[in-house]
Amino acid sequence: MKQKVVVAIVVVIVLIIGVVAAIVLRDKDETVVMEKYVETTNAVYDISINMNKENDFQVQTAIDVTNDSTDPWSDIGFYLVPNAMNAEETKSYEDDRAQIEVSSITVDGKEVSYTLENNKLLVELETQLESGSVASVVVNYSMTLPQNGMRLSQVDDNFYLAHWYPMLALYRNGWDINDYDAKGESYNTDYGDFTVSYELPKDYLVASSGNDGPIKATSSGTVKGENIKDFYMAIMDPDEWEFETIQANETQLNVFTRATQNILEETSSLAVDAYLYFEVEIGDNPFTELDIIANDGYMEYPNIIEVAADGESQEMVLVHEVAHQWFYYLVTNDPYYESWLDEGLTEFSSSLFISAYYDDDEYGFWGASTAEQYSRPEKYVNLPLSEFSDESYYSTIYGKVPMVLKEYFDENGGRDRALLFLSAYYNEFQFKQVNTQEFKTFFEEYFEGDQSKFLDSWLK
Repeated sequence: MKQKVVVAIVVVIVLIIGVVAAIVLRDKDETVVMEKYVETTNAVYDISINMNKENDFQVQTAIDVTNDSTDPWSDIGFYLVPNAMNAEETKSYEDDRAQIEVSSITVDGKEVSYTLENNKLLVELETQLESGSVASVVVNYSMTLPQNGMRLSQVDDNFYLAHWYPMLALYRNGWDINDYDAKGESYNTDYGDFTVSYELPKDYLVASSGNDGPIKATSSGTVKGENIKDFYMAIMDPDEWEFETIQANETQLNVFTRATQNILEETSSLAVDAYLYFEVEIGDNPFTELDIIANDGYMEYPNIIEVAADGESQEMVLVHEVAHQWFYYLVTNDPYYESWLDEGLTEFSSSLFISAYYDDDEYGFWGASTAEQYSRPEKYVNLPLSEFSDESYYSTIYGKVPMVLKEYFDENGGRDRALLFLSAYYNEFQFKQVNTQEFKTFFEEYFEGDQSKFLDSWLK
């Protein structure tokens, strides 16, 4: 989920739905065999974090950037989102202000000039970077997390590092970097390789987008992740959490819940059920670790998700965030211009799971139906974030999209056909970035007959 108003509404909905029961998994008549597609990454990150006793972070990020375009580059564009997490830059921020100060930036060992406006960091190059060439960029900065902030946050003695490092933007005839918009994800990143080393003032539980290994409290370590599109890290007070590791096919699920909530068993059970459902019905997830943190974050990242902190709110939130590992992470899109492709398809997928769970389609799609009725949806769903209000974004992306797809599949093969379509779509676009036109083309080719009347009614 993407915003505080959404969180409040979803919690109310889920409170009515209640606590999840036991899952019923179906066998499919058709199985799509996944062919692993690994894209060559154009960014290799080597990040060092040092956290002091005052809870301030000193960060050095070294990025080997390959010019994968046909144009020579005179600068390199990054998102540095913490710079925009304040009331001056982003209207939705008040007291939850991030503090960041860049001390130096070098390219190939030489200090260079740069500009930083909102979340747009442009690093100037002394000589042009030709197509296929590599530049080594090092950004040194200090950072203090906002207290009880949104996504990037310190909560008591817990630290949630979301979009906290210079994130290489995508070059598309120039650096298309939009101002930060807190209603959704306004940063568009490609897949990269990460090595992250950390030094902490005492022992913490650390969970990240990389391969963390066995859960244990530690004050230092190094984690790595290959071919992932973002890197999130949680640093948690071990006295506040209970945890366990459970297996879902070939993937380890590391589940962290507040010790005071007593929801570890039910959260773990639901996580396994949802993960297995999406692997069976949509396709194999090639990664071997997924961390689940019940911190009320309501957010997805590669190989790690933030879910509800109480049992009553857990069902819809956890299932939705687990489904994002398929649609957002493994099939990706530009979330500023095409948020319907990850949020809408994720909500549709999670609604299918809940429908199968209770063998009740109306019940499974009740959350989406309620979202659609919350506010008047936009006619077209593939609008940039700037053209939505908070209310219309929620009702359009989380409501209209899954309900439009439900209506189509109700008339064209039902739940089984919907899952077969999602599986074929996932198989076609795994590790690739999709846009609306590519979705429409794939949809037209998958189904017999002219689909333009249906598609053009909600996709412009």
